[in-house]
Amino acid sequence: MNVDGSLLGSSQSAGFGGLIRNSDGTFLCGFYDVATQPSILYAEIMAMLHGLELCWKKGFQRVSCFSESLQIVTLVKDGVLPYHKFANEVTSIRQLLDRDWVVAVDHTLREGNTCADMLAKKGTNSISP
Repeated sequence: MNVDGSLLGSSQSAGFGGLIRNSDGTFLCGFYDVATQPSILYAEIMAMLHGLELCWKKGFQRVSCFSESLQIVTLVKDGVLPYHKFANEVTSIRQLLDRDWVVAVDHTLREGNTCADMLAKKGTNSISP
């Protein structure tokens, strides 16, 4: 799974998106939506949260999650203090990771995340959150 967030500076419109492929690289599904806060950090977090929830609902047992945001990868792996602005969302991701499945969260380069980036940009243009 590759995820990304996007923030359009001129309109302060934020969105997120991602795609899920099988181990052979075959596209399984994609997603995008508008983020309810004009923050790139929030959009990146919501991309990972939504993508992991989707993988869980589809019954996947082994997931590799890639984000080009090293900050998000670090927040998810290390956790956040309770007063962090997005503590609830990061905690939700960490609770998902603790379920009965195997999930690896890793950083990827922007060049390896172009499809997720395109979906995140599409999310900035979504009508409803």
